[in-house]
Amino acid sequence: MKSDQVSGLMLFALAVCVWWLNRAFPVGSLSDPGPGYVPLLLAIAFGGIGLLIAAFGGRSEPLLAIRWPEAGRAAVILIACAVATLALERIGYRLSIMVFLVFFLGVVERKKPLVVALVAAGFSLASFYVISDLLRVPLPRGPWGF
Repeated sequence: MKSDQVSGLMLFALAVCVWWLNRAFPVGSLSDPGPGYVPLLLAIAFGGIGLLIAAFGGRSEPLLAIRWPEAGRAAVILIACAVATLALERIGYRLSIMVFLVFFLGVVERKKPLVVALVAAGFSLASFYVISDLLRVPLPRGPWGF
């Protein structure tokens, strides 16, 4: 199989999964949509697009011929996201986002320490203010209230 065909089939499988999980929510009607309305529309759209990509993706490279030199970097990013997700409840939003950005900007991207510190502190504090205070969405504060 070609790489585009595999990608199209994976998108279709994701759409089927979203449709299957969406059965728990009422869809409603066009004039009074329920919480399952938009996910159902997205599942239908993604499923159709996935099938079109799979059907017409025959000109791409074979799947096994594709080389991905950045696979190690992608694995580091995925692991860092998992660690940040686990740390969010334990150490709070602001501190976990700050550590997350220091790791990405300082270790992965190797930016200057002053830039890393300013961006990490500024983004974590500003995003907490916007999300928690202005939008009133509760975010984890961690054991120290920070």
